[in-house]
Amino acid sequence: MQRFAFTLIVLASPAMADVEGYRHMPDWSYGHGLFMIFGSILWLAVLGLIIAGIIWFVRRNEDSKASRSRESALAELDMRFARGEIEPEEYTTRKKLLAG
Repeated sequence: MQRFAFTLIVLASPAMADVEGYRHMPDWSYGHGLFMIFGSILWLAVLGLIIAGIIWFVRRNEDSKASRSRESALAELDMRFARGEIEPEEYTTRKKLLAG
């Protein structure tokens, strides 16, 4: 019985804390009228900035991967030419193609 009474007191204490009635954070709302519209516009702007940041980050990583692959292809072409695997004409043609 004591456990039940203790549990009841613990669960009822938040309700007893507000003796004037249940008004959870009465003045902390979005407001009325124009404030509600600006609040939703603000959240849409924040969401748009987050999406734009994700797109920028993905594109930046793709560009850096492409430049790294081009550099590694040029290095491989130089190595093949240095080993004598390809002729000078083929080397210059491929280098022009890779340089873009």
